[in-house]
Amino acid sequence: LHGRLVWESRTLPVFIFSLYLYITSNMQPISSTKTTSPEQTTNFAINFAKSVDYGSIILLRGDLGSGKTTFTKGFSKGLGFDDIILSPTYPILNEYKLKYNYLYHFDLYRLKSMAEFLEIGGLEYLNNEAAISLIEWPELIDSIDMVNKIEIEFLHDGNNNRIIKVYK
Repeated sequence: LHGRLVWESRTLPVFIFSLYLYITSNMQPISSTKTTSPEQTTNFAINFAKSVDYGSIILLRGDLGSGKTTFTKGFSKGLGFDDIILSPTYPILNEYKLKYNYLYHFDLYRLKSMAEFLEIGGLEYLNNEAAISLIEWPELIDSIDMVNKIEIEFLHDGNNNRIIKVYK
């Protein structure tokens, strides 16, 4: 029995990861938009923000320079935030407040483990119903069950052209 439990405990993460790959490879975007300038990406984000409820968690996926921070700047404008949005690469999290609502902008690129995310109070931020969380480099927390999750994938061709795909 002990050997079976050890074997199963080792294969469960592999199974979960395989299931994740299967599900995500079969996900179809609910929308796909092409932008040809940072201004168009910003405008897309401004309009998109108007359709997102507080309590949502938005996972931003894409390579360096693919438009994630530009999108975040437009998204915050669409919600009515006047703050200057900066990349949270070094602080890991930037918080913005508008009356009773919050915008949390995470960049998890520098975190090495789930424990580090938990140490900064990551779950508490994600569970705030008065906030929207935008998370760059979210792969570290893919195993967390998120109810109001939206995934946005940014693809670029090396110029200013971007394909922005939204999944729910």
